[in-house]
Amino acid sequence: MDVKEWVLDQRDNMLDTAMELMKIRSVSEPGTGEHPYGEGCALVLDRALEIGRSMGFETENHGYHCGSILMPGRTGKEIGMFVHLDVVHEGNGWSTDPYVPVVKDGWLYGRGSADNKGPAAAALYSMKYLKEQGIRLEHTIRLYLGCSEERGMEDIEYYTSHYPTPEFSFTPDASFPVCYGEKGILEGEFSCGIPEGHGAMFSAGVASNAVPAEARVYLDQVACETVRAYVDSLENRQDFTVSDNGGILVKASGKTAHAAFPEGSDSAAVKLAHMLAGAPFLTEEERTCFRFLDQGFADYYGEGMNLRFEDSLSGRLTLVGGMARTERGRFIQNFNIRYPVTADAASLVEQMSAAARQYGWILDWSRDNPPCVIDPESPVVKELTALCSQVLGTEDKAYSMGGGTYARKLPNAVAFGPGIRGQKKPCPPGHGGGHQPDECVRIENLTNAMVIYIEALKRLDALI
Repeated sequence: MDVKEWVLDQRDNMLDTAMELMKIRSVSEPGTGEHPYGEGCALVLDRALEIGRSMGFETENHGYHCGSILMPGRTGKEIGMFVHLDVVHEGNGWSTDPYVPVVKDGWLYGRGSADNKGPAAAALYSMKYLKEQGIRLEHTIRLYLGCSEERGMEDIEYYTSHYPTPEFSFTPDASFPVCYGEKGILEGEFSCGIPEGHGAMFSAGVASNAVPAEARVYLDQVACETVRAYVDSLENRQDFTVSDNGGILVKASGKTAHAAFPEGSDSAAVKLAHMLAGAPFLTEEERTCFRFLDQGFADYYGEGMNLRFEDSLSGRLTLVGGMARTERGRFIQNFNIRYPVTADAASLVEQMSAAARQYGWILDWSRDNPPCVIDPESPVVKELTALCSQVLGTEDKAYSMGGGTYARKLPNAVAFGPGIRGQKKPCPPGHGGGHQPDECVRIENLTNAMVIYIEALKRLDALI
């Protein structure tokens, strides 16, 4: 059957599969016993493997760290498609239930629709086409199903330390045409002792790799009227709420976005820290403490910590403070940096430490996830880019990005669709993205991806 005809015929089945997976709240979290990433991730993996078996594929469960759906080839060599079934926390601000998928005006809404359960379903159905049409490849096709991509990629580190990796892999967790390089990811935490004064307890965010949409601080030993009067004097007073319930609670609201693409977002944590850094009712020590959170994270390019860096291969460094909390008498602020492929992580850590010390904060720990890049002029990149132009009717070039995918953990791998760069979401600002409320994906993106992945597997089989 013609590929496009088959894809349109299977469209609703593919969407049903995606929505089955989306109904399961699979937020990766520390688990116990046989489920290392919690019950939700175990449930979604079980269901995905069950769907794979119902299509006649072989399946493997790798200790609930991850799983595989396999289509054997004529040789033991493999081509891998690497997707993940875990999702980020749903957060607030949804117009629908995040785990009750909705199809509306050609878009699929719900947590995981774009990142990454919708693309996982598209990848699975590309294998189904090859199987149904009796097309047996030289390479075995492995659809890897990860369970902790959003929380450090421990799942794929487990896999690559226990099993051989494919000859070539792509991950449907980006945009077309081909992402040939990914910035390094530097994460860690700053902390400082809570200053003497007003017993402030500060918290923000729901994920380390997302700009906080909400932040809050509890204060005591200060009159509610005093705080309200100060907040009312601010230009952006509409972004704050003040309440009194045995202590003063101040909330700030902003707009979230993925840490790799923070442009257009509005950090509630920075907003609240800026307010507190100028609050006349706090002590100077308290204001200095919050000044670090304000000035150090004031822009998304690291200038507040002297981290400005840019290269021609991968663009500008970005810096986001994703989560903050109060714990054992200390403020703790995490950070998420996406640094260009030619930058040096050790130098960045040294510069951040020096900047933090000026405000009485220390860098407690950091973890580096080095960048990856393959030659943008390689035959594989050129072939896959040409395929996208043929199917999508575009002339977009291969690119690099700040997002982190499984490609960085694999030899000879790229990120490959199914998103369309610059595509406008049918949502208000701060909504619709992979880590945002009202996450959604255009259904046509998924069907186009099925066409592209079917042909890509055949071309890669001949090329690798």
